[in-house]
This record gives sequence, structure tokens and C-alpha cells, in this order.
Amino acid sequence: MKIARYWKRADIRIDSKDGRPMDVVAWGWSADTPDEAQKKADEAVQRSARRIASGEGFPDSYGYPDRPAREEIIEEIKDESGETIAMITRNSYGSLVLNTSRLMFIDIDVPKPASQGLIGLIKSLFGSSPSDPFESALIRIREKAATLPDLTFRVYRTAAGFRLAVINKRIDPTGSESQSLLSAFGSDPLYVRLCKNQESFRARLTPKHWRCRVESPRGRYPFRDQVEEDMHRLWIENYNAATAGYAVCRFVEQIGSQPTFSDFRRLIELHDRETKATSSTDALLA
Repeated sequence: MKIARYWKRADIRIDSKDGRPMDVVAWGWSADTPDEAQKKADEAVQRSARRIASGEGFPDSYGYPDRPAREEIIEEIKDESGETIAMITRNSYGSLVLNTSRLMFIDIDVPKPASQGLIGLIKSLFGSSPSDPFESALIRIREKAATLPDLTFRVYRTAAGFRLAVINKRIDPTGSESQSLLSAFGSDPLYVRLCKNQESFRARLTPKHWRCRVESPRGRYPFRDQVEEDMHRLWIENYNAATAGYAVCRFVEQIGSQPTFSDFRRLIELHDRETKATSSTDALLA
């Protein structure tokens, strides 16, 4: 998994091509040492300064998801041999995210239906409502899963669509099988690219704050000072209280007969507990 343990910042003031002073900021990361992170930050800020001074823009591939997400590591999960198989991080808008090296998650967005207009209204009045796009999507998921009898899927309903977990086989997020499965189920292209570049699968564990009418987080990791960190920790307390009645996803069904891979059992238990996937169906999806 390409997850940074250390982040360092570098900044420099330059004159832009038109002579205006500009502050340039860059972040460097490392999985190993703070010094390596600082070196990357220093190099990145110099590259950015040269581009700005020459009038060039940033490259199309700049930023997310081509580098690790700037997220605080909350928990590291290891297998019996001591190898890290998952990490829980907190993303930029405050949600906890499960990052896994081999347990595959597939996100599937279901497009919102267009307005049905007068015809749709007439049909609904006579008990013939337009087809449910979520039901249609679930049928397509079942049909595709049926063509993959060697895999077992857990299917979850989310606020925007569905989430699948492949629970009986280790899958390399950078490999061709991963790319093929994500594409086959119509996963978002950005998520496909993210999995490959960050060498992990991601599943959000806690709600999106705006769906729960919670204000945006205070501060961003890594924090500038203790004051900013304290503000952020207070925001987390308020966020946890406000989102207690929400679920991230709801378990729908399991497709396939292959047994759950042993390493994945506790990850699935963690996922279902934190997302409230098997809790009350009255919980709002967020």
C-alpha cells in the first residue's frame, strides 16, 4: 500500500512571470523517514517554482490520485506473520477509510434517474411507476457475478449505489485482474486509477459530513500547530455524535459459494461494524 507515514511541508516566495510575488507550497511524503519526506517536499517546491516562474501550468496528472492521500493513519492492521494488510486513515473531509492491500472493494455508482415528467406522473398515479435504477443495477451486478463462479461477493447498498467486497481471493490492486473486475462492474474511472496508483483498495467507513448536516472539518492533517490540531479533534467529537444515527452502507446479500479467505474475516467484521452495514435498516445512508 502506498500510504505515507510522514508528511513534510516546504514553501518559498518567488516572482511569477509577470513579476508578481507568489508563495509556493509543496508537500513531501515518505513511508520510511521524516527526512525523506522533507527532501521530497524541498524538491517538489523547487519544481513548482520553476514552472510558475516560466509561465507553465501544472501537468494534467498533478495531484490526487497520483500520490498518496494526505491522511492521518489511525490504525494499522497486521496478519499473524506481522505483515500489514490494512490501514484505517482519516480523509480530508473527516471520514474514516479502510485501505486494504488484498481485500478488494468495488464501488459502483448508480446514476440518478432523469425527471419522468408528465408520463411518469400518470404512471405513478395508476400504480405503474418507472423502474427503480437501484433494482436494475442490482440485477446487472447479479448477472455479472454469475459469470464469475470462482469469486464470492458481499453486496452492500450505499447512498449513491453499491459496494462489493471480493472475500475469497487475494487480489493485487495494481494487477490486471483488479483492473478487469473494476471495469466489468462499471466502477468509477477515478477509483480504478486510484487503486492502481495507491496500490490499495479503499472503503469509506464513516459518513460524509455534508450528508449529515455537519460543517466541514477544522484543519487539515498534518496540522500546522497544536491549536489547529485541537480544533480538529473537537470537530471529530462533534462529527461522531452527529453521525451516530447514520450508516455508510447496508448489507444486501452474498453471491457465490466459495468460503471467505481467512485473512479477510476480521476485516469484513471491522468493515460491517464501522459502516453499520448489518445494523438497523432504519439508519439513513450517508
